Amino acid sequence: MTTFIPPYMGEKIKSNAEKKMYDVLQKLNMKNAYVLHSLGLPKHQSKIYGEIDFVVVCDRGVACLEIKGGRVECRDGKWFFKDRYGVEREKPEGPFAQVTGNMFSLRDVLKKKFQNNKHTKNLLTACGVVFPDIEFKSVSQEIISEVVYDNRTEDITGYMNRVFDYWEERQHGQPSRLSPGDIRDIVQFLRGDFVFIPTLSDRLNSVEKRLVRLTSEQAQLMQALSLNKHLLIEGNAGTGKTLLAVDFAKKKAASGKKVLFLTYNKNLANNVIRQVDTIENLKVINIHALFGEYVAVDIKKMQENPNVYFSEILPEIFYEYLSELSDEELEKIKYDLIIMDEGQDILKPLYLYSLDTLLRGGFANGDWAVFYDEKQNIYNPDYNDGMEILHGYNCTEFKLFVNCRNTVQIGTYSSKISGIDLGEFIRENGEEVQNISYEDDDDFKKKITGILKNLRNEKVDIRDVVFLAPKKYKNSKVAQAGIEVNEIGDNFDSSKELPVYATIQGFKGLDSKIVILTDVEYIRKENLSSFLYIAGTRARTLLYIVTPKVFFI
Repeated sequence: MTTFIPPYMGEKIKSNAEKKMYDVLQKLNMKNAYVLHSLGLPKHQSKIYGEIDFVVVCDRGVACLEIKGGRVECRDGKWFFKDRYGVEREKPEGPFAQVTGNMFSLRDVLKKKFQNNKHTKNLLTACGVVFPDIEFKSVSQEIISEVVYDNRTEDITGYMNRVFDYWEERQHGQPSRLSPGDIRDIVQFLRGDFVFIPTLSDRLNSVEKRLVRLTSEQAQLMQALSLNKHLLIEGNAGTGKTLLAVDFAKKKAASGKKVLFLTYNKNLANNVIRQVDTIENLKVINIHALFGEYVAVDIKKMQENPNVYFSEILPEIFYEYLSELSDEELEKIKYDLIIMDEGQDILKPLYLYSLDTLLRGGFANGDWAVFYDEKQNIYNPDYNDGMEILHGYNCTEFKLFVNCRNTVQIGTYSSKISGIDLGEFIRENGEEVQNISYEDDDDFKKKITGILKNLRNEKVDIRDVVFLAPKKYKNSKVAQAGIEVNEIGDNFDSSKELPVYATIQGFKGLDSKIVILTDVEYIRKENLSSFLYIAGTRARTLLYIVTPKVFFI
């Protein structure tokens, strides 16, 4: 895990090159690494005050990075730098001389501070120069080509190891390998200039900012979507299916298409509605609510057997209603594009027959897109039959592999406990998954209140916390413990400063910064794998699993 101090780039940072390098360094994979941005050097060897753009501290040592963006030129022994605004600045000192001066100054400061520490006696200090905007090929006595990073460099970890290798060859004696404690001591000493101690909230926010970006895979897919009429997009949890589906719907609606965005989950539909409620030509609704807009729901029959009513009776009534409409009446309610999110729950023959009627041109000639994950199918026994119907049309199939929602820790753990392979992850490190066990009901309450208290103390917005369980709140251990929550439903109020509560089933397609999973022991054995898969992958940056001591996942 790489820790950044400060944990994010401030709005006042004007250097695009430094911002670009900050993003690149997010992919750094070195043991116990810290990255410090804009470190002041009040005890510089030759200057009144120096500053290092980035300092990397890891088990191999301490490295200084000098960032030079825009155009770079050296004329008559003088260096010239031109920024994005075309403003040229002249400096007598080149970036290589500048960064080596910073490196030696920092080395002197550290050796003096830690002179009595035998573990840092042969501390390795290194430095490099970064040209993120250009291809740097110049050669001279002053230039150290081995420590150059430019726009051709692909692997930041490989680059940093190359920098350390170069300076290690020039150091007398075997360099010290720093322990986690040594690293923390050095960072603590250096970051005093920041007066900034990152809280858990800061760390989670930092990870969050990195996770929201689309991967290149997803970005390429977005371009391909507009070129195909019939789309089947499969992806594991966290691969950005809903994000892509919403963006696709918004673009098509903006172009004048009448778009129907369907979900199975009412909570997911409500969440999407909040994102697109001002967009014309776009209707977002869950499948059963769609049926209910056209035909009256028989409350008595529904109460007798809700599952049968919504999966069989209501869709049949709706299909019959559509069949009785005139061509003119039917044309008024047809859509140019139908998008199904969490499609594995919607792909029932009875549903598809009606949707075929609602789609201009039908499934054969109309535009449609289905985003799905078969491994999250917990409602639909007719999934295979529904998929067979769509495969009967000339459709284009995509597979999303890269997880862009969860940290490595959450993704790996969710894969392990569910037995479901999640494929590749974006290499975004975060907090370790917390396994919490309790003795009895009193201990459960103590543990939960302790978790919430700690999160509040760490400046976490408690509204970013979601309790997930297989039971409704009134039947859950959270309710029995007297924990006040904001339960997801029709009356959900996001402004309430309370943790959120939802069932695992009702939170499909949604996610939260922090998830606390409880009542795991009440999940049916046949559903355990899929429920754990769904629940674990709802957490973006921090996951707690709370179970009785006698229960083992």
